[in-house]
Amino acid sequence: MWSESNNHGFENEQDYIFSRKKEDSYTFTYSFEFIEKNHGNDNYDIGLADMVVRVDWSDSEVGYTVTYDVPEMHRIDPSQGNGDAASFYEYEVSSLLESDLDNLGIGYDLRAF
Repeated sequence: MWSESNNHGFENEQDYIFSRKKEDSYTFTYSFEFIEKNHGNDNYDIGLADMVVRVDWSDSEVGYTVTYDVPEMHRIDPSQGNGDAASFYEYEVSSLLESDLDNLGIGYDLRAF
């Protein structure tokens, strides 16, 4: 982490962060489970869907930003007890993404999300 006393040879933190930038973008695909059919009494048919997550460098945000899409969201029925894409990202995918980014050397200080 950059500080005035340990500036790593850079005038400001923004220049330091820019120097640590990796690739411009990354794309990940994660599978997650959803309730295909809720029969009641804790009896469910479970389906699998994929979430495509894109991580892009943003000069204006001075870090990586994230966007995601579930191409088969039409298969996921909220009336069966499912959430929306944002809830699947938050509860099923975000921790997997964070681990993958850590493994690539993209720490929290490089993330604008």
